[in-house]
Amino acid sequence: MENRINQVITTENGDKFLILHQAIYNNTNYYVCCAVEKDESDVKEDFYLFEEVKENGEIFIKLVEDDKMAKFILEHLDLLEKDE
Repeated sequence: MENRINQVITTENGDKFLILHQAIYNNTNYYVCCAVEKDESDVKEDFYLFEEVKENGEIFIKLVEDDKMAKFILEHLDLLEKDE
């Protein structure tokens, strides 16, 4: 799996995100990203967790909407304190 930290990815609708952290779980890449301006001149204060999805030979990203999975990934990246 390729290290994509510090790379900018673009969604189909043209939104751009800078990958700050990457985690691999069950052979799936997860990316903690911040939004960037379309011209990549500045980062925004919006953060997102994406999952890399492979379908029909194509790779795309989708927002992680499962709260348990998001919590799990963020805890293991030490971006969220683990529950005691």
